[in-house]
Amino acid sequence: PAPKLIMKDAVDNMGPGSVIVDLAGATGGNCELTKPGESYVYDNRVTIIGTTDLISRMSWQASSMYSNNMANLMDLLCPKPAEKEEKKKFVIDMEDPVVRGMTCVYNKEKVWPPPESIGRTSVAKKEEDETPEAPKPPPKPSVFSKRVFDLTTIGELVLMLFFFVFMGIVAAYAPVSFVVQLLYFILAGFLGYYLIWAVEPALFSPLMSTSNSLSGVVILGGILMASTPTGSATNVLGCTAVAVAAINVFGGFAVSYRMLLMFKKEKQ
Repeated sequence: PAPKLIMKDAVDNMGPGSVIVDLAGATGGNCELTKPGESYVYDNRVTIIGTTDLISRMSWQASSMYSNNMANLMDLLCPKPAEKEEKKKFVIDMEDPVVRGMTCVYNKEKVWPPPESIGRTSVAKKEEDETPEAPKPPPKPSVFSKRVFDLTTIGELVLMLFFFVFMGIVAAYAPVSFVVQLLYFILAGFLGYYLIWAVEPALFSPLMSTSNSLSGVVILGGILMASTPTGSATNVLGCTAVAVAAINVFGGFAVSYRMLLMFKKEKQ
């Protein structure tokens, strides 16, 4: 039979509207007032559910998640001993944030609620006792920020002029093969900006795993460039591209492996 954990006097002290779901109803229940196979209201205040088919009603995912949480909790409370011959012991480590956060009474003393440092996350803003600094005056607008005919700024006009002059020089003196490669480079720059640079930092880890295909294309192009005569500019740039892309590939596989380890059980 299931051990009695909730006695009648504890139920008498519960407020109106309280509910007890006895998961051990099939074996007699953990509550003294549980009636196996029945659900009733005790003293018109406390609802006691003692059905015996709760396990079949619970979905497999919820049951598996709950059992894993309980197993991990017992591993936390009963750590592995340093020596194999020793047996596991029940230890309440108040320095552990998980144990400290769920402990209500310890050594006959009330320790709830836990200190704020236990539940604080890295995202939470720390309170500052210092007086707020005086607002800085807005910076003076530069010459390039002035608008021309209310259409564009001087800086944008200078940038467009530089771009057209550069493209004119390239079109006049550069070979056709260089122009084609330059266009590929510009397209690759836009692609890299929107695929990697504009991505939220929270998505960097899965992004590294996904970007292995892009890095593979870079390695393939770098190998083709590295096949040119040794010491030439094309050869050096190709070798550099292969080395940098290889870092991303191996780093992506390492991050993917560590992410997969989070969903694997530790071997006992």
